[in-house]
Amino acid sequence: MRAPARRWLAVFAAVQLVIAVAIGFTLQSELGGQSERASTIWWWLMLTWAGSVGVTSMALIWAERSLADALQSLVATVHAGGARVRSGSAGDSVFDGIAGSVQRMAQELDVAMHSLATERNRFEAVLETMAPGVLALDATRHITSANRSARSLFEITSSCEQAALVDVLRVPSLHAFVDGVFAGGPSELEIELPAAGRHIRARASRLGDGGIVIVADDTTEIRRLERVRQDFVANVSHELRTPIAVIRANAETLLDGALESPKTAEVFVTALFRHADRLGRLVAELLDISALEAGKRVLAVEQFELAEVIEDVIAAQVPAATERGMTLRSVAHADVWVRGDWKATEQILVNFIDNAIKYGRQGGTVEVAAFERDGMIRIEVRDDGSGIEPQHRARIFERFYRIDSGRSRDAGGTGLGLSIAKHLADAMGGAIGMDARSPRGSVFWFTLSATPAPET
Repeated sequence: MRAPARRWLAVFAAVQLVIAVAIGFTLQSELGGQSERASTIWWWLMLTWAGSVGVTSMALIWAERSLADALQSLVATVHAGGARVRSGSAGDSVFDGIAGSVQRMAQELDVAMHSLATERNRFEAVLETMAPGVLALDATRHITSANRSARSLFEITSSCEQAALVDVLRVPSLHAFVDGVFAGGPSELEIELPAAGRHIRARASRLGDGGIVIVADDTTEIRRLERVRQDFVANVSHELRTPIAVIRANAETLLDGALESPKTAEVFVTALFRHADRLGRLVAELLDISALEAGKRVLAVEQFELAEVIEDVIAAQVPAATERGMTLRSVAHADVWVRGDWKATEQILVNFIDNAIKYGRQGGTVEVAAFERDGMIRIEVRDDGSGIEPQHRARIFERFYRIDSGRSRDAGGTGLGLSIAKHLADAMGGAIGMDARSPRGSVFWFTLSATPAPET
C-alpha cells in the first residue's frame, strides 16, 4: 500500500477508534455497575473497530491494485497508439476520467514530439546544406555535431560524433584558437591548414551549456584571387612603365637636339614607334581580357570549316616565318567542321603560331594539325624548338607569366596572349593546354565541338 493510502487509513482508524471509545464510555455509564455487560460491549466495540479497519484496508488495497492495473493497461494501449476513452457503467466513471486525461496527455505529447522531430529534421537539413562548415563542441572539447561542409573542410573521413577534437583534427592552430575561445579570448581568426593547403576563417560562439560552435569558411580561393589581383596590378604597372620610360627618354633626346641629325632622329623615332605600338597592343589586350572576364564580349557561335581559318592564319604568318627561315605548314584533315566563334578561333591560332615563330628554333618547322578526339576537334600548333621546362607548363596561361622576361619583351610580347586564348577557349566550351613534343619542341592545343558538315 502506498504512503497516501496508509496515511488515509491511519486517519480513518483513529477516527473509528475515537467513536468506538466514546460509544463504549457512554454505554458503560448507562449500565452502571454491570461490569460483565460492559466488558462484553467493549469487546464487541473493539472487534467491530478492528473489522471495520480491516475491511477498509482490503478495499483500499483492492482499489489501488485495480487502479494500477487499469493505468498500466491504459498506458500500454496509449503507447501502442490505440488509447480510447472507455464508455461503461457509472462505476467506471473514475477510470473513464483518468483514461481521458491520459489520452489527452498522450496526444499532447505526441504533437509535441512530432513538432520537435520536424524542427530537428529541418535544422539538420539546413545545417547539412550550409556552405560554411559548422562544428559544435561540448565543454569537454568533444564534437557533438559536424555538418557535411565541416567534414569536407577539415577532411574528416570517419564518424566524429562524441569524439575528442584532438583525436579527430591534428591542427595546432585550431586547438590554440579553441583554447583561447574557452578562456574568453578572440572569437574570430584566420587559420591555415598546412596538410590541405587551405585557409579558413573561423568564428566561434559560446553556448549556454559551456560548449562552443565554430563556423568556418574556406577562404583559399579568396586569398588566391587577392594574390592574383596584386600580381596583376604589379605586372601592369611594370609592363606600362617600360615603354613609357623609353618613349619619354627618346622624346627628350629628340627635343634636346637629335632632331637636327636625320639619321639619329630616325633611330629614336623608330624606337618611339615600336614602344608606342607595344603600349597600344598592351592596352588593347588588357581591355580584351577585361571584357572577357566581365562577360562583356559576346561570341558569335556558328558552324564553320576549320581548314579555312587555318589557311587564312598561315597565309598571314608566312612572312614572319620566312624572315626567321622557318617552314610553316598545315597537316590538318580536310572537311573538318567545328562549332565556335570564327574570330576567337582565329585569334587563338594567331597567338599560338606567332609564339611558335618568335620563340621556336630559327630555321625550324611549325605545323598546324586538327583531328577528332573524344567527340571534340583538337587543334594543335607544333614546333621543334627548345621546348618549355616542366615547372613552367602549369603557369604558362597565367597573365603576364613569362619564361624569359627579357626575351619576351625583345620579341614584342605582352604576356597576355596565352591568357586571352584560354579565356576564349573556355568561352567556346573547349579546353586548352600545352604538352611537350618528342624528341623536342612544344605542342600548344585547344579543342572545339565537332559538328557534321552541312548538307549541300
